[in-house]
Amino acid sequence: MNVIKKISDKNRLIKKFWENVSAGAYVEAPGTKQRGRGIYVLYSKGRVYYIGLSKRSLRGRLRRHALRDRHKGKWNSFSFYRIGKTKYIKDVESLLLRIFRPPGNRVVGKFGRKYNLAKRPRTLMRTKEHHGRK
Repeated sequence: MNVIKKISDKNRLIKKFWENVSAGAYVEAPGTKQRGRGIYVLYSKGRVYYIGLSKRSLRGRLRRHALRDRHKGKWNSFSFYRIGKTKYIKDVESLLLRIFRPPGNRVVGKFGRKYNLAKRPRTLMRTKEHHGRK
């Protein structure tokens, strides 16, 4: 007997997405009740301009960028990726900031120092140096 397993959406990182939407459509973006938490990307003429996160209302974040803050008038479209678990939002944002280095962001994403493999213990460095010599 063949059993067909259904793949659950429960453990997916990205729950919903909305890509390449006109800046004016921010009024239709998910708010608090629609779980508008996740990562958003602002584009200027098709290029990544700014990457941000929303822990509650995407609509509110986009409204602020469109009408009030220093990003006003500097972007013309956006994408949104709803992250299922709020605890992962900051790490995903940091990863994207480090990869894209958008001109609209003032900071680069941070990770904990203890996770940096470049800061290996000296014994590993010596072993690597030792094996490199002949």
